[in-house]
Amino acid sequence: MSDIKPDYKLSLEDTRLSKRWVSWVLFIGILALFLIVPLASLTSDDAATTLRNSPLPSDNAWISGHLSKAHQIPDLNQNCQACHVNAFEVVQDNSCLSCHDDASHHFDTSVHDVTKLDGARCASCHIEHDEPSSIVRRDDKLCSSCHADMATNGVVDTDLVDVDSFGKEQVREGAMPHPQFKVSMLVPQGNADATTWAMGRFSLADKPTEKSNLIFPHDVHLNPEGLDAPQGNKVLACNDCHTTDDAGELMRPITMENNCRTCHTLVFDPDAPEREVPHGEPDTVLLTLEEYYSRQFLRDSLGRKPTPQEVRDFILRRPGGAVASRAEQALNLASPWGKANSVAQEIFEKTTCKTCHEVSVDNSGQHLSKWRVDPIRITEQWMPKSEFDHFSHRTSDCSLCHAASTSEQSSDVLMPNLDVCEACHTGETTHENKTPSSCVSCHQFHQPEQASWGKALEFGSAAEIIKQINLAGANEVSTAVSKP
Repeated sequence: MSDIKPDYKLSLEDTRLSKRWVSWVLFIGILALFLIVPLASLTSDDAATTLRNSPLPSDNAWISGHLSKAHQIPDLNQNCQACHVNAFEVVQDNSCLSCHDDASHHFDTSVHDVTKLDGARCASCHIEHDEPSSIVRRDDKLCSSCHADMATNGVVDTDLVDVDSFGKEQVREGAMPHPQFKVSMLVPQGNADATTWAMGRFSLADKPTEKSNLIFPHDVHLNPEGLDAPQGNKVLACNDCHTTDDAGELMRPITMENNCRTCHTLVFDPDAPEREVPHGEPDTVLLTLEEYYSRQFLRDSLGRKPTPQEVRDFILRRPGGAVASRAEQALNLASPWGKANSVAQEIFEKTTCKTCHEVSVDNSGQHLSKWRVDPIRITEQWMPKSEFDHFSHRTSDCSLCHAASTSEQSSDVLMPNLDVCEACHTGETTHENKTPSSCVSCHQFHQPEQASWGKALEFGSAAEIIKQINLAGANEVSTAVSKP
């Protein structure tokens, strides 16, 4: 009985089929279907489009995630080669800069060593096809890896101080807290017609004062009992003068025409409430007054409105057609000229102009008007190295950040200091009753005022730029880098 062999198969070997053969067939099939077929997409755009529209696997099978919303445009969604120029090679900076050629450097390349960023690709911080999709890296380590100890990282020629994170709750033992804020402020040099302006940087810890040449007490204008305006009693609020731009981010510049003229009229004669002097150069103001009172003088002398010819002949002829002498011409002009100067003295030294402007007297005779007005320039963007969105803070009262209601002088700098922001904001770690805020919540990585990142690539490597700086100086290199 033991010699009888069964006539049925109990194992794969009994069927003469090899496991290895089946494995190879499956391996080659999978390789062809998910590698070789998708590789055909690299041969041409037409082949890629055909595969993507067919049930066969295409290069979409290799995508780890969707593109970020900023890149979900037809030219990129259906054209992988726009960024992935060479197969199986990471995206190069040149591919990014072909569209983002205005991306600027993080620091002044004429001062600091650009080689510190050698090997730092755009994709090191801007990661695509990642879930959840976020093209901008927002963690504090992006900044603190250098800024927590700048000397160790080779940054020594700077007035910046080391900083590790933002918020009192985030300061660890040995870490550097955020320094007090600095403001950028216009500083006048000289006065009146010889004034020039320079931009300076000042720490709010030093309690700086603004020298805009403007006379403006905020507390008077924010009096809760109101002001005597031409339209009657008027109670002002901050947003009556300070309005945001279309983006809701920055405040629009304050101007006489848009913000002040409603209440501060330039009427100079109560008998002519519709007439105003121009808001401009003192010489132009005096000319306007002379022209007005000369016309009034002519009207009073003739008893009627003068004809254009009579206006032209006024200082040239006297009744009867005889040419007036110079003495007679001077006598005729004495009344309107004297009236114009009398009114000018009143508005320059006592009322209209003196209310808001610093006015001086120049008796040198170099100008038509002896009154000179110091020009006003108000700083428009106090913190250009940071970003602040007023629209996001619209539910907060202005007084929480700006102590305007108690400010008696226009020289007061009413920008919020570090403590004001730390009352509501902390670092990137969640904290009870405070808004988590990373470095890039307030600071741009790319500095708009710096040269384009792409220009450096066109010129050569970072090491080459440093070499040229040492040989030719920053100005010459700046010119060379900017060449197309």
